[in-house]
Amino acid sequence: MRKWFFVISLFMALFSLSACSSEPSLELVDANVDIVKGKNLLGSIGITEGERKGDELIPVALFYEFTIKNTGDKTVGTSEVDKGIELKIEPKEKLKSVSEDVIGFNIYNPEDYNESGVGFGQTFVSVLKSEQKGEYTLHYELGVSEENAQVPLLVPSQEKLDELERHSFNAFLVITIENQEIARFDLDNLKN
Repeated sequence: MRKWFFVISLFMALFSLSACSSEPSLELVDANVDIVKGKNLLGSIGITEGERKGDELIPVALFYEFTIKNTGDKTVGTSEVDKGIELKIEPKEKLKSVSEDVIGFNIYNPEDYNESGVGFGQTFVSVLKSEQKGEYTLHYELGVSEENAQVPLLVPSQEKLDELERHSFNAFLVITIENQEIARFDLDNLKN
């Protein structure tokens, strides 16, 4: 009798622990990266001075696409400003080093973009209901193709861009809600 009581108690304890878990269950379904140039994906940089005032420069960017699925029973995130799902790339040492070599700074650190004339951006779904998939993009601008005082960063050579793209999954994809990490995926395990 005591044996059965112990087994049933253990089963109930394990069941209640798993039922009480408040950790979101997210799955990285797909990940891709590419070097892109396109106004429809990245927008443009308006020239505000000189002979070409009013013209636009189209940046080249390292462009990540992720599909994430909420495999849990509860909705993850909220539509309130700065309280929904957010993603960021956390580079490992090799990728950070390659970025600094190719571009001149760590493109994954927002402060390093100061004075470069280019930037970074993202598109995202801030809420995922149970069993829902969301599409997310992160892009890091690498420069423009033509010289302009307003955007001093020129696109590196194709060889350098290929090197950056080759190492672009040497990183973690970190998912947060209200600056609290809720999931982390090692992109090295994916290699698209």
